[in-house]
Amino acid sequence: MRAVEKVGLDEITVRAMEQAFNLACSRLIRAGVLDAANIERMQRLAAEHLVRYGRRGEHDEWRLARRAIFAISMAAANERVDAANGRTSAAP
Repeated sequence: MRAVEKVGLDEITVRAMEQAFNLACSRLIRAGVLDAANIERMQRLAAEHLVRYGRRGEHDEWRLARRAIFAISMAAANERVDAANGRTSAAP
């Protein structure tokens, strides 16, 4: 049994999630939200969100990408606010 079948995802959903991941990451890199310091952590966060919505049946790569972009943007913004206030935030 393939890994995607074990977590309840079909090929269409997996392809949409892959496209969404690539779209979200490339746009956030260009926008300067993702950088060397946070890329691994933020990509993990994006993947978690994509799996969550993929399991709920979302197949549209643009809707998935927007959800990932929003989650990453919020996490990055919270980290910047925490840093400006002298706090360290927990890694997502």
